[in-house]
Amino acid sequence: MYKIPIANPSINKKEAKAAFNVIKKGWISMGKEVSNLEKKIEKYLGVKHAILFNNGTSALHAALSYHNIGPGDEVIVPTLSYISSANVILYCGAKPVFCECDPLTFNVKSENIIEKITKKTKAIITVDLKGMPVDYDKIQNKLKKYKIPLISDSAESFGAIYKNKKVGGQFKLHSFSFFANKNMTLGEGGLVTTNEKKISKFLRIFRNQGQEGRYNHTYIGNNYRPTDYAAAIGKVQLTKIESVLNEKNKIAKIYNKAFKEEKLVKTPFLPNFVSRHTWYMYCLTFSKSINRDKLQKKINKKGIDTRLSFPPIHLQPVYKKKFGYKKGDFPISENIFDQFLDIPCWKGMGIKNIKFIIKTIKEQLKK
Repeated sequence: MYKIPIANPSINKKEAKAAFNVIKKGWISMGKEVSNLEKKIEKYLGVKHAILFNNGTSALHAALSYHNIGPGDEVIVPTLSYISSANVILYCGAKPVFCECDPLTFNVKSENIIEKITKKTKAIITVDLKGMPVDYDKIQNKLKKYKIPLISDSAESFGAIYKNKKVGGQFKLHSFSFFANKNMTLGEGGLVTTNEKKISKFLRIFRNQGQEGRYNHTYIGNNYRPTDYAAAIGKVQLTKIESVLNEKNKIAKIYNKAFKEEKLVKTPFLPNFVSRHTWYMYCLTFSKSINRDKLQKKINKKGIDTRLSFPPIHLQPVYKKKFGYKKGDFPISENIFDQFLDIPCWKGMGIKNIKFIIKTIKEQLKK
């Protein structure tokens, strides 16, 4: 058990009481609490439609399914992401076509996407890695002539602000995750946001076994329904999200200042279009002269949890076996992964722990 975990959800008796109050009422599956949370999220993000799901993967799969993706189709997705970003494409029977990322932001750029477009490309998924938005406007403008649907996997960027507007309405479809280590959690949970009524209607039907009216199935949907007790927890969590993000941004500034002059470490690059990062994970990039894996073990022995998230998807055993990928196929993404390390950044860490983390990393760099 680490003394300082990589993440620690801001959850307490208020969430427990909210869930218990729903359980006492006797209706615990999808109902009024889900609808109520959706409305509150719509107001918070400034979007017309927010549709809750049982987890983030379900949400992204539903968003992709709206575009009727199927066998023979290709969907472009960055390889530097969590595996679900690509798995949902396989769920549809289509082929994931991986692309590189920018070594500065770790996010995909329009240039990375365009070079992978073919006649078979039916959708594009971008990823807000570590909680930082991609450049939505630039990507949309550069790709406009291709008329290919864009979906943002914003799993890690709930509450992020892009050009002074909260993330959620920049693309036609954004999906989010409310997993346990996210800034807002339902334990498990997902969300899709859109400003189009037609899309919202499809998603609500799709998550409920394709039902349009009771036992009247108009689509081949899935059981992606969230529960009312999870939504009750979410309502409490939503009241905390601003304080969580504010504190994490303060911690990030302390880290940035502390490691600014370290020659063997790079702090995260923040583009001008990002008005607020969520710091889902705070990530340091180490010089190639540093053995990152050995350094991680040394830091971990001091009681500090760290993460290597996420290995490029094309190097996951199942994708290597299925598609024949090998090391060297996407060298930029591979190099990024080989050099970065996530360190603790969560509300309530306290300045004592923050200083200990900084001191420990600096000491180990000198050894």
